[in-house]
Amino acid sequence: MISANPFDSDLVNKIALDFANATSLAVVVVNIHGEEISERFNFTQFCQKLREDPELYARCKMSDRCGGLEASKENRPCIYRCHAGLTDFSIPLLISGNLVGFVLCGQVRLVSEEHLDHIQKIDERWRQDGELLREYESIPVVDYTKIMASAELLKLVVDNCIKKHLNFIVINESNEAGEANRAMSSPIYDPKIKKALRYIDSHFSEELRLEEVAAHVYLSPYYFSKLFKKQLGIGFNAYVTRQRMINAKQMLQNSDWSIASIAKNLGFSQTSYFCKIFRQTYQVTPQMYREMLSQEQ
Repeated sequence: MISANPFDSDLVNKIALDFANATSLAVVVVNIHGEEISERFNFTQFCQKLREDPELYARCKMSDRCGGLEASKENRPCIYRCHAGLTDFSIPLLISGNLVGFVLCGQVRLVSEEHLDHIQKIDERWRQDGELLREYESIPVVDYTKIMASAELLKLVVDNCIKKHLNFIVINESNEAGEANRAMSSPIYDPKIKKALRYIDSHFSEELRLEEVAAHVYLSPYYFSKLFKKQLGIGFNAYVTRQRMINAKQMLQNSDWSIASIAKNLGFSQTSYFCKIFRQTYQVTPQMYREMLSQEQ
């Protein structure tokens, strides 16, 4: 479920539509979990059909998320191959200093092979579907320079248009994290706690200190700590760890990132410590969890 306070969705859709029409590339805006928060513009039939399959759609969302996280590291476009082998690029969307999502563009094949990041291991099992194969072969073939130029142009658009006019927060609610995320949309919770939860949700890849988050919502660390535990029923550090572990499971399940990369993108400076916390939480190591998932497929 996606919740959002009122924002200028017409502006987002217009910019995305205009850019899609101008470049003939696919465009969509997603939140930090890879879930679509705008309409799909100029999507290929291949990608539309892929996303009709729940398992393949989960991989699409994780490709979108991982590509966006790579782009957000240095706040610049990231050009990459998705799990199906198509070329996409991602632009981080920051509002008031908070990472709230990504603008994604592409769904093309390249004229010549380029050295691009593989956000996920390319899985070509879809080629067994004749209809998907026909749709794939009809996807436009473009030169890499067009993708580079389009990525730079879209970055300018995002920096100079969307950020100046858009002020919204997107919240993802999963079954496992539902109780905590409902706190962000429920009117019975203190607005400063909602703001703190949004900040935590968009800064997982950084070191999250109670003092820093308390300062972000203009509360003393002592008062913030007591208020946080009172309203969430769990301490600040325990909450952050729980949310990171939930995200870790999602990334282990839906991406082919190395365990070291997942640890880094969830704010752990040491992979060994990440593995230790994961095992304490789920009674298996991250590698064992991933192997269990592969055996179930």
